Amino acid sequence: MKREVVISYNWSAEDNGEIKPNHQEALEESAMARITEMMKEGYTSGELIDCVRFGDEDGEDGIEYSGSWDITTKNVDDES
Repeated sequence: MKREVVISYNWSAEDNGEIKPNHQEALEESAMARITEMMKEGYTSGELIDCVRFGDEDGEDGIEYSGSWDITTKNVDDES
């Protein structure tokens, strides 16, 4: 038996603005940590929420991001 597992996630800024390039790596790490945690609890989808602040240009409280994730699996014909 061979299965393919695909984990998809997306983020958007609170104000529907662009995700800052210097925030992308932090959001990726945050998503993977939260997804892993939720998968261990048996979830196959969920919400993502994070706040990132790397400097004064991000405001006093940082920039809030939200998103979602899901996991899909399918059987794949074994080519061997």
